[in-house]
Amino acid sequence: MFGKLGRALDRAAFRPYSLPADMALGIALIPPLVAGLTLYGLIAFVSAVLALAMGGAFHLLARRAKIPLRSSPAITALIGVALVGAGAHIVWSLLIAVLASLLELLRGRFWPRAGIHTGLIAYAFAYWTSSGTVATYLKPVVLVPFPEPIQQWSRFYGGDARFIDPTTLYVGNVAGPILCTSLLAVVISIAWLWYARRVSLAALIGFLLGGLLISVMLRWDPVFQLDSGPTWFVAALALADRRLLPEEPVLRPTLAFAAGVFAVGVRAVPLYIEGVFLSVAALQVAFALLELGTRWLTPRLPRLFKRGQSRRREPASA
Repeated sequence: MFGKLGRALDRAAFRPYSLPADMALGIALIPPLVAGLTLYGLIAFVSAVLALAMGGAFHLLARRAKIPLRSSPAITALIGVALVGAGAHIVWSLLIAVLASLLELLRGRFWPRAGIHTGLIAYAFAYWTSSGTVATYLKPVVLVPFPEPIQQWSRFYGGDARFIDPTTLYVGNVAGPILCTSLLAVVISIAWLWYARRVSLAALIGFLLGGLLISVMLRWDPVFQLDSGPTWFVAALALADRRLLPEEPVLRPTLAFAAGVFAVGVRAVPLYIEGVFLSVAALQVAFALLELGTRWLTPRLPRLFKRGQSRRREPASA
């Protein structure tokens, strides 16, 4: 027993790239989870346990049904629930956990190559279904209703205003999603995922450049706009996951750049911080459908081309 534990610790410390992808991602989720428990206490604990329980149950169901999984439903469910506001009813966390897990099983069974994050899709569905109720945020520790920083900026300040100290934003002692408010915790996760070779650095840089570009173009303070735990939580754990990115290397930073532009740009609508989650989800779905259509059409193009030529020749021969 201790020998196996020692070997596992050795792999995690010196050869993390040899770990299963879900295990590496699970380790990366520990810092945001600890930060969420510190800031939101019992609410974060119950939400995390609920996500892991539902995801674990669907994982066992997939194994029993022999459905190949791209990612563990427990991981995708936890990431989806991490985006919920602490002031939202626990039913929404349950819905996201169940839907994310179910979508992961369906993807494994019918569309395993789809580069979509089912936790993000589940959150987007819950957001539109609840008319934004899932984005009900509380101030950490005191747990009273309070707008998150981007919402405050959009409603009362705008432009290049920076009304919260960047250090406070970095630590995460502000209202926001339940398990990813702290950028410090998310940076630790990103560093681990990069060390484990599970995150695309090119995609992260592309996302950063996209966010910087749109911030400068709109004359917003880029530090305030991008000093955000929820933003980089989604960028690293959902968008830049190597398993979900296109196979072509040049498309990875390109897709991430577009995500950065849209994720920050939609704050002018305004969609506040939730615009990041919805933009990335929408881009992933759009690219997956485009890729599916291309793969369906490519082998049929020669036959369609020949059929078109033969139809054009028929009147001439007649």
